[in-house]
Amino acid sequence: MDNLVLIRVARALSSDLEGSVLIRILAEGPDRLRLLFERGDRRIAIAVSLHPVEPWIGRPVGPGPRGPRRPAGPFADAASRALEGRPVAKVEKAGPDRVCRLTFADGSALVAELATHGANLVHVDSGGRVVGAARRPRSAASRFVVGGPYALPEIPSGRLVPFGATPEAIDAFLAGVEAEGRDGPFEALRRRVFGVGSRAAELVFEEASRTGRTPGEVLAARIAGLEAGEWDPVVLGPPEVLEAARSGRLSPRGIVLLPWEPAVREPGLVPTRGRDAAETAGLYHGAIEISRRAEARHRALRAILAAEVRRTWEAGRRVESDLSTFADPDRPRLWGEALLAGLASARRVGDEAIVPDPYDPAQREIAVPAPRGKRLQTVAEGHFRAHRRAVRGLEAARARRVALESRLARLERLAARAESARGEDEAEAIEEEMRAERIPVGLGPGTRAAREAARGSRPRVEGVRILTSRDGLAILVGRSGKDNDRLTFRIAALEDVWLHAAGVPGAHVVVRTPGGAALPPRGTLEEAAAIAAWYSEARGSGAVDVVWARRKHVRRKRGAPPGTVTLKRFETLRVRPALPAGGGEGAAG
Repeated sequence: MDNLVLIRVARALSSDLEGSVLIRILAEGPDRLRLLFERGDRRIAIAVSLHPVEPWIGRPVGPGPRGPRRPAGPFADAASRALEGRPVAKVEKAGPDRVCRLTFADGSALVAELATHGANLVHVDSGGRVVGAARRPRSAASRFVVGGPYALPEIPSGRLVPFGATPEAIDAFLAGVEAEGRDGPFEALRRRVFGVGSRAAELVFEEASRTGRTPGEVLAARIAGLEAGEWDPVVLGPPEVLEAARSGRLSPRGIVLLPWEPAVREPGLVPTRGRDAAETAGLYHGAIEISRRAEARHRALRAILAAEVRRTWEAGRRVESDLSTFADPDRPRLWGEALLAGLASARRVGDEAIVPDPYDPAQREIAVPAPRGKRLQTVAEGHFRAHRRAVRGLEAARARRVALESRLARLERLAARAESARGEDEAEAIEEEMRAERIPVGLGPGTRAAREAARGSRPRVEGVRILTSRDGLAILVGRSGKDNDRLTFRIAALEDVWLHAAGVPGAHVVVRTPGGAALPPRGTLEEAAAIAAWYSEARGSGAVDVVWARRKHVRRKRGAPPGTVTLKRFETLRVRPALPAGGGEGAAG
């Protein structure tokens, strides 16, 4: 986080949080925590991001990372319990580095260290000893020893700390660095004056050039003004910056957070502020995070589509191979007819029968496969059955080839669209089309809250087939024991219908029940039962018993492998194993 921006953010948080009490610490992702405070009937949320490249603290603005919020692992869980109900005494920028300290009335504290590649949140007790830390980096592990004294990060040698320094001292330091011949004035300010980054250095030198003052005079005055509250940070970027991020119109290079508004700004960049510096920081970092999440989501969708295109193409190659096995489906029929027509004159030679060719005017003999020990009539019936199977197989393979060619064309068009898609709305549209192609992305629990929680997260494609019934309802099918467990206990809603072939290993099958109260139509229930039978070890049986129940009546079986369940209440359907008409299985996860 920008060091100069943090001056104003800490002041804003102090006025907001002093006198409030900590309620709990929640997780909003692998790198982000939400600290909840309460003052009277007002609830205050503070975000602390420990992202290695973009750590920050401030007030969250707009939608944050989606997903369940819960105590974030051992550190946050322990800190939440230890500090719950304690009032905040003060919030301050601690020391010259990017450190924000929240001190409670009893002297204990939460210290947010916000340096790039060194972000951390540290719980310190009233005696100044480390209670715990969210991160334990090797490079700084000695600073976070539980029970040891907490110390602020050390300032690298050879750096000037500008906070409290006079203009003359700053200018003298810059001149000394320049005299060494290693850096010019700008590089010296950017790299050797601690806490002044590239953006702030540009602002200082622009103002010095425009006003005729020295860089030291400008920097000292700006730091003093920030500490006195004369200036506040500003976001320069497109209008409606959060909406631009959601729609994919925001580039991380097209937005900047500055400690104060410059006199001259680039064309097209609009200044935006929140109600205070903490909200401004949240606006900037929130927009960056939304943009990056959307881009990560699109990258994942493109990768899933590329894999699905590859799988569909490979399935087409297998179908072509199958077609080659049916090159002459009429041959078994001709063999059967030859055997029946030549029974009287047939003679056996090993595993063949030599008979006249009924379609040859010269009645030349042909050799027909005829295993020893079998009557020729039985052999002929077997050849006729083989002919019928070959005809059916050829028809099925041709239909499968047409379907795969059509699907491959649709997937390639969708993949081309996904290459140029941007923003959350387009990601949702792409996901919807992918689900229509039975690619199980974005699956989540059936409740509205859970669907909302899943919005914006990384697409999921693990281990679930999607089929569609004649009534248009989604039928989800697990692929393995772990996939069955995930489908039943993490994706299915309590009122969804769950099915499984009775008494044999097989897939868990779930029918989505929109609204939750009514059962799906009888036709859909029978289709889902047939699918459960198809994806079981009873697939080859003529009829299979399938049990079904509401998901709320399904329980994990303790100590058993994943996917093993017990049923509190169920009913049984007897069906023939089958897939829906025209509905092959969805993508592999």
